[in-house]
Amino acid sequence: MKILRKPQTNAAIISIVSIFYALVFILISGHMEFERILNHADTLSSAFWTEWSAFLKQGNMKYIGYTYIVVALAIVLLSFIRKRDYDEYQTGILGKGVMVMGTAMVFLFPIALLLVLSDPLYSIETLMFLVVAHWSTVLIADLIYVVKWVKS
Repeated sequence: MKILRKPQTNAAIISIVSIFYALVFILISGHMEFERILNHADTLSSAFWTEWSAFLKQGNMKYIGYTYIVVALAIVLLSFIRKRDYDEYQTGILGKGVMVMGTAMVFLFPIALLLVLSDPLYSIETLMFLVVAHWSTVLIADLIYVVKWVKS
């Protein structure tokens, strides 16, 4: 795990994935084809999924994309403030965090399948929610980690 010793490597990986998600969210936000996919009657009697679907239809994913860019930029700036590498203890924590998030992603696929099978009309909403929930958790955890590292 020597690659994790460099804070700049962590910042670069987080930034690349965040920018990818942000661009996808910004480009699909308010896009006619995306809205057409979401255009269906409320079939679930769930306020959460109905509100999430309305959030997507109104083109609000761009705000999540902009937030991802801001948080990724904060991680990059904080990573370049200190000129030293992570020590073994910090690298171990970061490595465990990467493994936990990878494992969480593996478990999200069966959950997504179950949710899609329960109501196929909400498949796009389900996948978008799981992607947003997963990557938002990764960004928040990494931001907390980098802030603690800068303070030490």
